[in-house]
Amino acid sequence: MSSPAHRYRVLVLPLAALVIAGLCWWRIEVDQQQRSAATGKNAARPVRLAPRFELYDQKSQLVKFERYLGRTRIVLVFFDGEQGADSDPWLPQLRDHFEQIKAARIQVVGVGFASPYANRQAADRTVPFPFPICSDIGHDRPAPAHTAWGLFDPEQQVFRTGMFLIDRSGMVETERGRPRPTDDPAKAVVDLIAGRWPAARP
Repeated sequence: MSSPAHRYRVLVLPLAALVIAGLCWWRIEVDQQQRSAATGKNAARPVRLAPRFELYDQKSQLVKFERYLGRTRIVLVFFDGEQGADSDPWLPQLRDHFEQIKAARIQVVGVGFASPYANRQAADRTVPFPFPICSDIGHDRPAPAHTAWGLFDPEQQVFRTGMFLIDRSGMVETERGRPRPTDDPAKAVVDLIAGRWPAARP
């Protein structure tokens, strides 16, 4: 017949082994989570304050981009001024679902090098845009907004299109010091139509 001390050792040793195994598993999980968090943090793209501009919209009203920054999230779409805002692949979709986007407290702003009159004509051809469609025509220098956002080549006189996502704090992702357009504007539009913010930053 075994003694009480022997029975105690028989019970305690397996329990101790289970506790040690549990602690080891917990330590491994914590380490993995910390490594994952560090990797995600290191992989985050650099950001900067969104460049400001002041341009006239399709109603010939002055739009000060700065007044949106720090107050709301912004979708900034640079479109082909020769084709017009109504021919842009994204702006008409954002217009048609503007109520959902507005309900999510997201501001949409379009920018092209067409004149305010041309932008009004684009609206007259279809449905008026319920958000600013700005004319990037500078008095002292050409295309100030395109230039500030890295979408104008002054030597080649080439304008590029792009969609930028600016978070509520007024920050935009960058690449080599310049604002970086989203890689997948189609997915961004799907998210926006659903009332979701597509950027990783809050």
